[in-house]
Amino acid sequence: MRVTPDSSSLRPQGDQRWLTFFLAVMTIFYWLFARLLERIDLSPILNQWWQGQVPGAGPLPVFLVFLAELLHPRVLRHLIPVFVGWWLAHDAAVELVQTLYNLPDKGFASQFLSHLRSERPLAESYVEVNRQTLPKLREQSVLLRVGGPGIIKIGNTEVAVTEINGRFHRILSPGRHVLKPFEQIHTILDLRPQERTITNIPLLTRDGIEIHADISLIFRIQPGDEPATRTRPYPYDETAVYHAAYALTVTPKETITWETLPGNIARGLLSKIIAQHTLDTLLHPPGRTAQPFLAIQTELTQKLATALSQTGLKLEQVHIHRLELPPQAANQYIQNWQSQLDTQIRLTQMDGAIKNLEKTEIARAEAEVVMMQAILEGLQKARLAGSTSTMREIVALRLVEAMEKMARQSAEDIPLPGELLPNLEKLRQALLPEGQQKDSEESTT
Repeated sequence: MRVTPDSSSLRPQGDQRWLTFFLAVMTIFYWLFARLLERIDLSPILNQWWQGQVPGAGPLPVFLVFLAELLHPRVLRHLIPVFVGWWLAHDAAVELVQTLYNLPDKGFASQFLSHLRSERPLAESYVEVNRQTLPKLREQSVLLRVGGPGIIKIGNTEVAVTEINGRFHRILSPGRHVLKPFEQIHTILDLRPQERTITNIPLLTRDGIEIHADISLIFRIQPGDEPATRTRPYPYDETAVYHAAYALTVTPKETITWETLPGNIARGLLSKIIAQHTLDTLLHPPGRTAQPFLAIQTELTQKLATALSQTGLKLEQVHIHRLELPPQAANQYIQNWQSQLDTQIRLTQMDGAIKNLEKTEIARAEAEVVMMQAILEGLQKARLAGSTSTMREIVALRLVEAMEKMARQSAEDIPLPGELLPNLEKLRQALLPEGQQKDSEESTT
C-alpha cells in the first residue's frame, strides 16, 4: 500500500526572477528620476574638457554625457537610502533567520538565506545521512535542521520519512533525493531485522510466586508484497513504515519508539501468560520434560505477532531463555511445597484413620449382632431344658463366646492385651457342662 503525501503541506513556489526584475526596473526609474530632479547638464563642461584634450575633436556622444550625469555625486546621493534600506532589510532578515533556526552566526545565516531563496539545490547541500548520524548531523547541517532545498542520500538498508510544516509529506526510498523547500527529514528507519534481548523481567505466577525471565526477539518492518532485489535488498510496505515512524510514546521514564515497542509488548504479554500458570506447571509441565517453556513460547509468539502486525512490524522469532526464581522466592516456593506436602500427608493419615474407624465400627456392629444371636440361642436352649440355673449358664456362655469372637476380629486391626484371649478361653471352658469340657479339651489338644 502506498502512502500519499499531505497536499495541504505543499505550497506553490513563486518565480523569484520576476520579483528581482521588477525591483531592478524600479531602481533604474528612481535613478533616472533623481537625475531629472537634480537638473544636471554636464555637456558644456565635458565637451570643453574633451576638446582641450583632443584639439579639433567633435563633441562627446550624448550617451556618454548621459552616463556621466547619472554618476554625478548629486544624483548618486539619492541612491544611498536605497542601498542602506536594502542592507538593513537583509541584515534584519539574516538576524531573523538566525534567531528562528538557532544558527551559529550571521555568516551561516546569510548563506542559509541565500540557500532558501535559490530555486535549485546547491552542490554543498549534498548530505549522506543514516539512522545513527541523523541526530548529530541535524545540529550541524541547516538542510537537516530546517529542510530543503537540498540533496540527501539514503543507504540501501534504510528508509526516510519527511515532513513539511510538521505534517507528513512522503517516504524516501534508498538512494539520492532532492528535498523541496522546508521539506525536513522526520526520522530514518532501519529495514534490516532487529534483535532485542530483555533480561530480568519480573513475573508473578498464579500461586503468587515471583520469578524472573529472559527473552529475545527478532522483528522488522513489514516487507510488503515486493520481492527483494540487489538494489533493494530489504523491501518495505509504505503503510507499515508510516505507522512505525509515528509509533512514538513519551512517558516520565522513557521514550518508546518502534524499536523499543516490541520489547514492552512482549513483556506485558508474557506477564499475563505466566499469571495463568502455577510454578509447578511452569517448571514441570506434564508431557514436556525436554522443552518446559515450549507451550508458553508458542502462545507468546502467536499473541506478539498479532500485536506487532497492528504497528507495522513483523515478528520473526521470539525465544524464552530462562525462568528463574530469586533466593527469596525459592524459599517461598519450598515453604509452599512443604505446606502442600504436609497437607497431603495429613489428608492421607486422616483417610487411613477414617477407614480404620469404619472397620472397627463394622466389626463392633457385627459382634453385637453375633452376641444378640448367641443370647437368643441360649435363651431358646434354656427354655427347652426348663432350668433357670441352666438358662443363666447358657446365656453367660454365649456372651463369653461372642466376646471372644469379637476380640479375635478386632485383633486384626487393633492390638489387644496378650492375656485377653486366654482368659476368655478359660472362662468359656469353665461355663461348659462337664461332658462338653472333656470334649473341648480333647479337641484343643
